Amino acid sequence: MEAFADPLLSWFHQNKRAFSWRETNDPFAVLIAEILLRKTDAAKVQAVYDRLLLKYHTPYKIAKASLSELQADLKPLGMYKIKSRELKHLAGNLLSDFGGRVPASREDLLKLPGVGPYIANAVLCYSYSQDLPALDTNGVRVLLRVFGVKSSKARPRTDKKLWDLAQELIPPGKGREFNLALLDFATKVCRLRHPACGNCPLRAICLWPDKTL
Repeated sequence: MEAFADPLLSWFHQNKRAFSWRETNDPFAVLIAEILLRKTDAAKVQAVYDRLLLKYHTPYKIAKASLSELQADLKPLGMYKIKSRELKHLAGNLLSDFGGRVPASREDLLKLPGVGPYIANAVLCYSYSQDLPALDTNGVRVLLRVFGVKSSKARPRTDKKLWDLAQELIPPGKGREFNLALLDFATKVCRLRHPACGNCPLRAICLWPDKTL
């Protein structure tokens, strides 16, 4: 496990990406970022995130805004109609069921509209310092390649054995670093197409048969 985590974290410290939502542990700011990032390029989210959080810094602010106003603010991201409705629904739920606060338990987070295992774990990890895996499609790709495992699931990111593997790989007290490192590594090195295998810090242990020089 150390042969995976140590080189990954060492690489991350030299190659980490900078985004505003990584500079906060405010659970509402983290939750909003994760909703916006779904199926959206991080650079596009960064272009509007600071302004959005300044304007909508509480669930009440989102609930109070009209749907058309929220759609106009989210339009640069794409899928803005869907995400606007999701945010309105989410804000209303936070106000009615949790007093306007983002819950600190996985069970309660999963009750929120638009929140699945990935976002729930991301909030608990980034805001509440819990060593939980936040495993998206890109992170799954890294695990499948490096460890030479296969998933029987049509959507491997729903495979419990991969989540269990990711959990085992997290060094104690370093859940935040590990999850962010996996995200950045999958984006910069272990890409879906044209992976940079020749510059991969995990090359020595990687079992993927297609790695190239």
